[in-house]
Amino acid sequence: MASLYYNQGCSQRFDPETNSDHACTYHPGVPVFHDALEGWSCCNRRTTDFSDFLSIVACTKVIHNSEKPPEPVKPEVRTTEKKKLSELKPKFQEHIIQAPKPVEAIERRKQIKI
Repeated sequence: MASLYYNQGCSQRFDPETNSDHACTYHPGVPVFHDALEGWSCCNRRTTDFSDFLSIVACTKVIHNSEKPPEPVKPEVRTTEKKKLSELKPKFQEHIIQAPKPVEAIERRKQIKI
């Protein structure tokens, strides 16, 4: 009976009776997506094309294993505490100076008053 293999880049079915030391090629690292480059953390090859990323040859050869690897631990996200409005305000005094009014607006007011 064929078993499913779980390593990244392999996902082949294999027969445990014919399993050899170099039967599986896979990436032990994680996929890396940085700016426009894609690649694997275990390999130094990077590409800008996603189909090229999917076709990067795996860098490690091992025997097939049917045990699913543990899921990566995700950091716990804590909800933020509500802060008082006084805590959110800046700690300094900000002086805002308004720009002078345009000359055109001043001239219109003079014409209306006359």
